[in-house]
Amino acid sequence: MALSVTDICNQALARVGSPRIMSIDDADSKGARVCLNAYEPTVREVARAGDWNCLRKRTTLGQLAVPPSFGWAYQYQLPADFINLSELNGVEYRGQPQDDWEIEGKVLLTDADRADVKYIAFVEDTTVWDALFANAVVVLLAAKIATPIRQDEGMAASLLQEYYRVALPQARAKDANQKRRMRFDPAAESRFLSARYYSTNG
Repeated sequence: MALSVTDICNQALARVGSPRIMSIDDADSKGARVCLNAYEPTVREVARAGDWNCLRKRTTLGQLAVPPSFGWAYQYQLPADFINLSELNGVEYRGQPQDDWEIEGKVLLTDADRADVKYIAFVEDTTVWDALFANAVVVLLAAKIATPIRQDEGMAASLLQEYYRVALPQARAKDANQKRRMRFDPAAESRFLSARYYSTNG
């Protein structure tokens, strides 16, 4: 069953033994106020921690008229909901070192004269979230609200440990299994092996 924002908050509140709320926008509820303050930063933090299929979008970025002052040939405006870059012009980037682009603020800098991108977005529609991604958000949110609601730093630390050791790894593993596998390219493999041989043997 798809969860609403309030459902996610109520699951986090339950993890810290706090009463349910009717709405995250209920200004008269301490639980709602604490969740509202912590919710978006928590979602953004979890979103930055993986290359989530449920948060991935694709678009062609608009090239800005004024080029960068130096270092790169072009700059492109990133979407308002941008969090992380997954792919640029068909080349995947999943946390690996790269030297063909960089991001400054809300701008992508590159020498490529076109920017077709896949990126991780801040997706407000929780109904499209994967269940394990949502669970990771719940656990991290619970860790963040444990102290302001229960004044229990031990509980907060325990929940944070659960997030890093259990909830986040489980969500990442499931998400990785749903990604397209790279096809074996004999020609590319041969070029790689040849280059490796000559770099080693001269």
